[in-house]
Amino acid sequence: MATKLKSPVSRNPEVVRARILDAAQAEFMAEGFAAASTNRILERFGGSKPTMFRHFPTKRALFEAVVGRIAERWRDAVVMDDAHADDPQGWLERFAQRALSWILTDESIFVGRMAIAEGHLFPEVGDTYRRLAVDPLNALVAARLDAWTQAGILSCMEPDRDALSFFDLTLAGMVSRRLYRVEAGFDEAAIAEHARRCARLFLDGCRLRPLPTAP
Repeated sequence: MATKLKSPVSRNPEVVRARILDAAQAEFMAEGFAAASTNRILERFGGSKPTMFRHFPTKRALFEAVVGRIAERWRDAVVMDDAHADDPQGWLERFAQRALSWILTDESIFVGRMAIAEGHLFPEVGDTYRRLAVDPLNALVAARLDAWTQAGILSCMEPDRDALSFFDLTLAGMVSRRLYRVEAGFDEAAIAEHARRCARLFLDGCRLRPLPTAP
């Protein structure tokens, strides 16, 4: 019987780490944390056990690293350099579309399902996701709200909290429907329309209005 040959493993530590995380993510997404097997992860990885555990000494460390990488991918997917900063409606629509398009992917929804099913066992995972993705993206929106307020375009007295409100308005509903399988998914047109409506509703509450006149 022919011996099954393993694919060669790079000597580049970053390449090795990425291969391990690819293997671990596939296993966790298929089995969840509790049922995931480090032996199957090792088989998927194709390298040696000492190599895998040198990078990630425990299954818990692997899980946290997988979640961290997913969070970083979400943060990095929401690039706003090409958005017109002087157009609040257009900027917020584009932000919402990009944030939604990523957070509704299978790997991001996987994090949500793990948070519901096993999150009480891994408080550090929620901290990791918030630190690497939620906080930077919230800060990005808050900075724009503050800039528009300083320019006299909007009235946002608490940009950080207002940015979080925009996140809640824009993301929570669609994510919940996808997470709980109320809807299997959303196409680009549905995401774009949702982003447009949410941006308009949010901005309507932040518009400058004339001060009431004294009676």
